[in-house]
Amino acid sequence: MQAVRSLLRSQELHTWLLVGVATVSAIWLAGVSGLDRALLERLAWPDKHPRSDLLMLLRIWGSIWTWSLIALAIGLQKQLSGAVRGVHARLAGLLLLAPPLLAGALAELIKLLVRRKRPSGLEIYLFKAWSDQPWSTKGLGLPSSHAAVAFAGSMTLALLYPRLALPALLVAIGCGYTRIASGSHYPSDVLAGAVVGVVTAAVIVPVLFPNRRRPWRSGRQQG
Repeated sequence: MQAVRSLLRSQELHTWLLVGVATVSAIWLAGVSGLDRALLERLAWPDKHPRSDLLMLLRIWGSIWTWSLIALAIGLQKQLSGAVRGVHARLAGLLLLAPPLLAGALAELIKLLVRRKRPSGLEIYLFKAWSDQPWSTKGLGLPSSHAAVAFAGSMTLALLYPRLALPALLVAIGCGYTRIASGSHYPSDVLAGAVVGVVTAAVIVPVLFPNRRRPWRSGRQQG
């Protein structure tokens, strides 16, 4: 609880709130200026279904199943290496999974509130009526859940393992690109998802790992 109270009073949280406001403004400007549609038409593949192994690999970086496997692998590695033992190893993996899981859930919740549909052939955005499947995100695109999960996971790795920051974030960017290339999302959907993911990880990781420079040390000391 002390970590949560400190977070609520921190300048860092205020900075991320400003980032959120800036993102909303950028999405609005992209819509009214036509930039969103123009970028989609330029970046989307003609057949709308890029299926190369590389693009599919980048896409699943935004899957919670991918991050479940990564969390499991890290937990097992810590246990086998002796860095942490028993319940601490399982906890290490579960905590690493928390940011992408939370970011994905938050993205789905925002979709239900915003209700903007995925790209269509029209020059305007389409929105789903509140009376039309009010609790289903099917067909909704803002923000991209894949981008939210991908960036939350990558940001978590970047904070816990700084040497992985660049490759992890590059793969997350690649994941976002695949969502546009397939015609499944507007660029603003991906931007919003990326911000949701980055902010979620930036806020949650310090709470889960107060000593985030060396997040596994406490587990090792407890043995």
